[in-house]
Amino acid sequence: MRAGKLDRRIVIQRLLNAKNASGGTVATWATVCTPWAGINYQSGTERSATTRQGGESADARTLITMRYRAGINETMRVLYGGKAFNIRFVNDVLDQHKTLILTCDTGASEGL
Repeated sequence: MRAGKLDRRIVIQRLLNAKNASGGTVATWATVCTPWAGINYQSGTERSATTRQGGESADARTLITMRYRAGINETMRVLYGGKAFNIRFVNDVLDQHKTLILTCDTGASEGL
């Protein structure tokens, strides 16, 4: 993989449950890493959103390419350009541990 193709700095986060001041739990995102990546916007669609969100919801499919890093999985998200991308599939290209391609979407996730 050529380094020139990895020209965007992204943030990969994982969901943590932390205790709040009253002893309850609150979901919060913690940064795992901030690698360089390539971003390829694929397609977009609209679909009916859940009753809680109401109306239509826009989904955009995006492929994010980065150097291999162990531990990246579908429970994490990517932040880039003020948007949160939900990781839907992690592809370790040819199982060579050199390149990861993250298939992501920007569909409604209510921040979780």
